[in-house]
Amino acid sequence: MSAKAVWKGDVNQAICAFTFDDGPSQLPVELWLDVLEEEGAVGTFFFTGEWMDRYPEKARLILSRGHVLAPHTYHHRRMAQVPKAVFLEQLKLTELAYQDATGLPSPNFMRFPYCSFREENLEWLTEWGDYLDIEGVDCGDWSGISAEEIVARVEPTLENGTIVVMHSNDVAKGSPDALRALIRIAKQRGLESVGVPEILGSIGIEVNHRPWKIVVDVPAELDHPLENWIPLENSKQLADLATQTTEWNIPQYTLHFTSEKEWLEHLESPLEEVGVTEDRELFTIRQFDGSYWGYVRAGVVDNTLVLLDYAAKEAQADTLVYLLRWAADTSIRLGLTKIEARLNIRKMSEMCRQLGWQSEIVEDQ
Repeated sequence: MSAKAVWKGDVNQAICAFTFDDGPSQLPVELWLDVLEEEGAVGTFFFTGEWMDRYPEKARLILSRGHVLAPHTYHHRRMAQVPKAVFLEQLKLTELAYQDATGLPSPNFMRFPYCSFREENLEWLTEWGDYLDIEGVDCGDWSGISAEEIVARVEPTLENGTIVVMHSNDVAKGSPDALRALIRIAKQRGLESVGVPEILGSIGIEVNHRPWKIVVDVPAELDHPLENWIPLENSKQLADLATQTTEWNIPQYTLHFTSEKEWLEHLESPLEEVGVTEDRELFTIRQFDGSYWGYVRAGVVDNTLVLLDYAAKEAQADTLVYLLRWAADTSIRLGLTKIEARLNIRKMSEMCRQLGWQSEIVEDQ
């Protein structure tokens, strides 16, 4: 239909891609991940923002095991049937869910549910940010057909550049077994099973990402005094923090490091992110009942306190209230007027609303 919808990679390169839509609730996503890894293949998972919000740890698992996660709208709407405002809202909601679940910005390619789109929708994708729609060969597993039927549909089309559209949901029960068979057929034909970014690269398209941030106006005064925050003062504190945070299942650790030693080295090194250098004197730990319950690393640029990294032992949104109070207290002390953050930004926005603080979620340009 248009160059903005990609149906195939370079026919002169011996690569193909297996992709999976939706996100399962009853079946474990590991059914698909295990097959991919046992067969030495990379998969691309087009999952809804709603699924990412419900299963953030599974979203991180997909990435930590070397695969690709990409948007599939937020509510799995037939996008050909929605007005422009809803269309763009679905994209934004999914990007925010992706970033909140993984701590990473969303890639600028997606797949329309049901392959439902109009030419006008592709123009809206471009307007939103040079987005691409990724289509391919429909294997039919969405109807619940057997693994044998899935293989029979896909096998004749499996060649250089093929993108296979499969599903990872509760209906496509034949999909994992079919996937194994199809990867083996691909190997026999000399095809490497790669992620969609490699498919796009084969036709000269570079994948970009769109990050978001929250900007908070520093309140004139705190609603409640700070509790249990202590400055980082020595290497023993840092070593203890590294040990304890490896058990928190936070993306800062699970997506980027494989050992406590590597994680400790990361914590020991000043951060350089979004054009901001970490101020090590602002490295602060939340201590409670004899153990650590949170930490924050920050820097200052112009009139803004930039929260570069932060995490809590618990996932409840109220942990962000403690963080926001620390950030506000620090900003007041330093004479700053703004706070910026890029993790858990929707929960942080809601906590700001409850505190009566002004905040705005904006694109991080």
